[in-house]
Amino acid sequence: MPVRRRKKALIVFTAAVIMLIAGLNAVFAPLGIMEYNQFGRYKNSVRVPILMYHHFGDEEASSVVISADMFDSHMLALTGAGYTTVSFREICDYVNYGTRLPEKPILITIDDGYESVYDYAYPVLLKHNMKATVFVVGVFQGKTTYKDTSHLLTPAHFSDAQAREMSDSGLISIQSHSYNMHDIEQFEQNYRKGAMRMRGETRIDYEEAFKADFALSSAQIENATGLAPFVYSYPYGRHTNRSESLLRGIGVESTVIIVPGINTIVRETPESLYKLRRLTVHGDMTPEQLLGMIRTGIGKTRYVL
Repeated sequence: MPVRRRKKALIVFTAAVIMLIAGLNAVFAPLGIMEYNQFGRYKNSVRVPILMYHHFGDEEASSVVISADMFDSHMLALTGAGYTTVSFREICDYVNYGTRLPEKPILITIDDGYESVYDYAYPVLLKHNMKATVFVVGVFQGKTTYKDTSHLLTPAHFSDAQAREMSDSGLISIQSHSYNMHDIEQFEQNYRKGAMRMRGETRIDYEEAFKADFALSSAQIENATGLAPFVYSYPYGRHTNRSESLLRGIGVESTVIIVPGINTIVRETPESLYKLRRLTVHGDMTPEQLLGMIRTGIGKTRYVL
């Protein structure tokens, strides 16, 4: 192709690209898409990492056991890097009402409701005035044995009174990890894989069981803390489109899973509050490694307790 024709073709192509971008901006700018702020982010969205902790203690660190000293160093590292802990209510209000968030928000979540949260993590959070969300399994609350069996729950779970104390601090939000859908396989004859439908269970029976389970969880948390839950952490991260639909239908405003990644929360887009990704924090993770994981959004999901 002659040089003149190549230049002409390039000019036409460039003009077409510019027109396409302009057209997309005209369509999506009202939604906050393709409209950036001075930090290179969408004006109407915010990047929100979510950390996932489980158990705390003085015993040797494992995949999920974090010492109080290590947890303290993690909190110091987050503060030093400019992060501000926020609650799920704050990010929901950002989406639904445009409420302002800090420049570098981060969510700290703690699954299962172990007593070690009260003994080790809660004092550290109080010390630094930092927020966290604890997802509790209702049937285990305050228990030392598995459901109605003699099987010991190791570790034990904090009580309703301890949940109330933490909630009343204004720093800790108690949310749902189901009431009775966090089965431990070796203790069950009819094992349910998290909040999934069991083999042989009809769709209608499953939906009724799922909604009834959340109703029990909600009542238990509200009785303990005075506040009804509005966020759901899937047991073992297992979820389906149907479980998502059921939770939205009963008023749950946000759900979390255990797939690693960083979330983009978008104003006036409630869909951005569901199936939020989380970064699993391991017991031997240094503060530097923690910050590196947050920067990249790359983490491991497997954990054993």
